[in-house]
Amino acid sequence: MSARDAERAAGLAAALAHDVGKYLARIARNVPPGGDVPPALAAMLLADVFETHAGRPALARFDELAPDLAALTHDARLDEVRALLTTAASHERAARDGDPAALRALASLALAVESTLRALARDLRAGARP
Repeated sequence: MSARDAERAAGLAAALAHDVGKYLARIARNVPPGGDVPPALAAMLLADVFETHAGRPALARFDELAPDLAALTHDARLDEVRALLTTAASHERAARDGDPAALRALASLALAVESTLRALARDLRAGARP
């Protein structure tokens, strides 16, 4: 990968980590591991996952940024994140209905997405340095 492409990849990964990972996990960080999502946090968690970027789901923002990054890096972690976000989408109806297991799953998935995207951004940033 050229230095220019490495810089572009690092920038895209940083945008994904910020626009998707950071905002997706904002409330999930406050959910006790393995515990129920307190009612006061449930609505905010749902908004983080399904209305995180300009009122659209995190998956929509991911789908805007990830293809260009995938073309540059072919990093399997992008497929992992897409699978996590797709799984989160499958829990939407139950989570909106207040199902505790679905809300716990969303919190866990959000943290996994954030962790993966942060690691990807960190690795690509390190590779983009001269």
